[in-house]
Amino acid sequence: MAESMKPSTYYAAYQPLVELANGQCFGYEALLRCASKQSPEQLFQTARQAGQLYELDTAAMRGAVSSYFAEMPAGRNAPYLFVNLFPSTLLNPLFPPFLDELLAAFPGIARRIVLEINEAAEEDKMWDVRLLGQKIRELRAYGFLIALDDVGSGAASLRKIVEYEPDVVKLDRYFGSQLAHHPNKQKLVSLFVDFCLGQSQLVLEGLEEFDDLAAAKALGVPVGQGFLLGRPRSLDQAEMIGSNAAV
Repeated sequence: MAESMKPSTYYAAYQPLVELANGQCFGYEALLRCASKQSPEQLFQTARQAGQLYELDTAAMRGAVSSYFAEMPAGRNAPYLFVNLFPSTLLNPLFPPFLDELLAAFPGIARRIVLEINEAAEEDKMWDVRLLGQKIRELRAYGFLIALDDVGSGAASLRKIVEYEPDVVKLDRYFGSQLAHHPNKQKLVSLFVDFCLGQSQLVLEGLEEFDDLAAAKALGVPVGQGFLLGRPRSLDQAEMIGSNAAV
């Protein structure tokens, strides 16, 4: 692994996802951070160009899981851990043995982990590979939950909801930003609230203003994420912020 991608150079920051009705912490999304201050996008792009995307993706997952469950109980009441992965990682034949090793080291964690499948332009065609649907079913057999990110940013993401039936639907931050001032956004968010009811957990990203948070609550959005509810931080700071969310 290249010097800039060694485990000692990166770590996880955790951003809370908050239940809007009561302010309780629903979960934390693990976000890759680098000691050299490179953005996650830069880091993953460098890894992709070096042919080491799988190595970085799984190392980031291992680090996030290890740090999280060292601090957080793995029982059924523990907040969910959202971990980002690329479709190519799910399709890699080395991934199932990696999961076996991870679950052996941390028994009982699978049902508290939500695998959030990244939307990457370079991997768009992988969503059309029939094998990906099979891999998602296998992940569910392990006990993992599946999330689709950036939903609503294109027609393709709507098709994925139908085909993959995710446990969690994360609405693109576009809908959370300025929600209070855009009636058409409110109508679409309301449609997603109704659609997801009873079949998927809906998360609205991009909540950064109090009036947008109030609008989301009024529309019945169950879970929110955004800087207003908590910025990505170390786990001890994230717990403090998440437990005192501005809802």
